[in-house]
Amino acid sequence: MLFSRFVIRIFLLTAIALGVVEQAPARADSADDALARVQALEKEIVAIKKENEALRQVTKLRAENASLKNRHVSANSGRPTVRDLNDAYAADLPAYVKAVAPAEQARLRLWGEGGAIWSGGDPIYSFYQRVGLTPNNFTNDERFFPLVPKVGWDAAVGFDYRFADSPWHASGQFRYGEARTTVTSSSSTSLIIDRPPPTLVSASDSERVTHKETRWLADLALGRDFFGGSADAMQLKFGVRVAELQATTNSVNSVSQVVTGIFSASADNLAPQEHRFLGAGPRFGVEGAAPIGRGWTFDYLGDIAVLFGTQKFQRLQSIQNFVSVPAGLGPIVQPLPETVDKFGTVFNSDIQVGVSYWMSQNAKVSLSYRLDAYFNVFSSLDAQNDSTRLRRIDRYTHGPRLGVTAQF
Repeated sequence: MLFSRFVIRIFLLTAIALGVVEQAPARADSADDALARVQALEKEIVAIKKENEALRQVTKLRAENASLKNRHVSANSGRPTVRDLNDAYAADLPAYVKAVAPAEQARLRLWGEGGAIWSGGDPIYSFYQRVGLTPNNFTNDERFFPLVPKVGWDAAVGFDYRFADSPWHASGQFRYGEARTTVTSSSSTSLIIDRPPPTLVSASDSERVTHKETRWLADLALGRDFFGGSADAMQLKFGVRVAELQATTNSVNSVSQVVTGIFSASADNLAPQEHRFLGAGPRFGVEGAAPIGRGWTFDYLGDIAVLFGTQKFQRLQSIQNFVSVPAGLGPIVQPLPETVDKFGTVFNSDIQVGVSYWMSQNAKVSLSYRLDAYFNVFSSLDAQNDSTRLRRIDRYTHGPRLGVTAQF
């Protein structure tokens, strides 16, 4: 059909051209006009050929699309899908129309990490009595242990969900860590009083303190990608953080004073302490990854938060296992518990950097180093052991982390 239309049009144009040539006057200017018309007709013939070729290509594409559509419908029990219809329409579009990029799917990342931590910051004081002797009397000297935990551990789990065809994320994490330390000390002094009969006098003490610090935090945040593609974009976050830090100190101070045959006394002095902060507040952060080649990336994150909450200090002193000879040396006064609660504002920050290796498109392992800092987080005794003048102390932890990430 297309070929017949083409032949008819060529025939008509040729006839017109011949008629024009035959009827034209035999003048030089008329011959020039006739030549110009013939050249114009030749250009139109070339344009018609191109149009005819384009029509043949469209007819071929429609035939191929109809064949593919029939095969797909047969494979799906005769029910065409939305994709079939879209493909049919796409085949009819001109060749210069570019295909629209498919929408980016939603992505869920789950991660976990853990590692060792070391603690730093201001010490917490635990007080005890050091007893001694002089030729005329017993001595009693108050001292303290400055306590900062040693090696501990930290673990965390979290998620990051990026919405489909969007730069926005929803994320969260839960982190827990603890560290301990134990301190012991002892002393013993004795002398003989030269009087008839000679008398042995002795004084001794021993101390054992166990100190434990725990902390946990939970974050929820919204984030948005900036400065990069979906895989390596820098994400800015804002949300809320809830955190609790607690330090518990158990102290046993055993004291003994003896004058042979005349007097003896011993006691176990217990002085447990508890420091606690629980608060919540806004959190702002940034995180991202930069590719460094062959499946490796450089990962980074940082957060700052302001936490508003309650700082609690409590100390309970008591005496157990008191023995005296002779009996009836006087009553033992048991001090009342000391408790101080006050409102506190704590500034918190953390930073973590490391490298990751993508074992596949959906899984990676990471090695990093992390630092967490809490400023003015605890209310604690000063060196004068005065609970009416509590000082604010800082605490920070740092250490290596090993993590795994899976995305779906």
